[in-house]
Amino acid sequence: MEQDFPSSALGLYLHLPFCLSRCGYCSFFSVPYRKSALDEYVAYLSKEKALYQSQLECPVATVYFGGGTPSLLIAEQIRQLLHGLNLLPEAEITLEINPLQITEPYLQAINTTPVNRLSIGVQSMNPEELHWLDRHHKPEQIKEKIALCRQFGYQNISLDLIYGLPDSSISSLQRTVEKYLTLKPEHISCYLLTLDNDCLKAKDKAFLPDDEKQAEQYEYICSRLKQEGYEHYEISNFALSGYASQHNLRYWHSDDYLALGASAAGWISPCRYQNPADLNLYYQGIDKGAAFPQKEELSEQRIVQDYLMMGLRLKEGIALDEFNNRFRFKLPELYGEKIAKLQKVGMLNLTEHNLALTEKALFVSNSVIGDLIL
Repeated sequence: MEQDFPSSALGLYLHLPFCLSRCGYCSFFSVPYRKSALDEYVAYLSKEKALYQSQLECPVATVYFGGGTPSLLIAEQIRQLLHGLNLLPEAEITLEINPLQITEPYLQAINTTPVNRLSIGVQSMNPEELHWLDRHHKPEQIKEKIALCRQFGYQNISLDLIYGLPDSSISSLQRTVEKYLTLKPEHISCYLLTLDNDCLKAKDKAFLPDDEKQAEQYEYICSRLKQEGYEHYEISNFALSGYASQHNLRYWHSDDYLALGASAAGWISPCRYQNPADLNLYYQGIDKGAAFPQKEELSEQRIVQDYLMMGLRLKEGIALDEFNNRFRFKLPELYGEKIAKLQKVGMLNLTEHNLALTEKALFVSNSVIGDLIL
């Protein structure tokens, strides 16, 4: 399922907060796109990268350009941001891309960069749902866009899908999933829509499916993708054999990764850090040479809790040998009583080698993991 990267290898996340327009359901930090503003931002990203020169002497196993809309970057800027990195030959380098930016000239340009994985924000194949999501592409364009990516040699493509949309039904979801399957992507990420109170469409919460219908949609996705040979390797992620997201696996395995850009959060054990979600404050910090801003050194207890919270998202769960090698105690010694209680109600499965969520616990994973670690 994953590459055998050296233990010292690093992941790198680069955040591009610029968007052509703001989607009403999104509550992430974002900035309206202007070319001059993006050019300035890329210059600061390069300055920030230089602050972590010693960390970036390590081999880099994965790079992820996330956003925002990172496909607003031109090829020269992508090369600039990757310049000087000690990239492993097999490094996975992902670019999130807006479907409307998948054009022959753009793919021809980024094909000259090391980017080898595309994550495409399709979200739905239902025109009414795309309209509600403020997405401007049309379902009928997606097949052509994927074909163009294949034409340029991209053989590792991930599609995003959002379920639990207002007034959605199993039948509408089925139609979207079937259309996704005809495209034969190597990877599909499926996210339940959540509307935070500060997003533009917060008022539409009343029209979201209830918990039972959301669970029904999730179970349908899991079942149907499994039938088509996708491995359900993480709560929200499905991949054909050999195509799990290597970068995201770093998060779920609690491996070290640097994160650059406004609002980006990174983990270099035993410290978490986060950049300000404000361009001016971010620029001021870079000008002062402030590496690892808003840094928090975690206690061993917090590190264990975070390790469990992330690792239990994986279908395979926590490898007990790996846990024992990382920490000074054995998992059953620390959480034995809670594990037994959650086993009894069918939410956890403990074997000689692994601790994992059961199938029925996946949709309510946040609650189950909270009951275990808190």
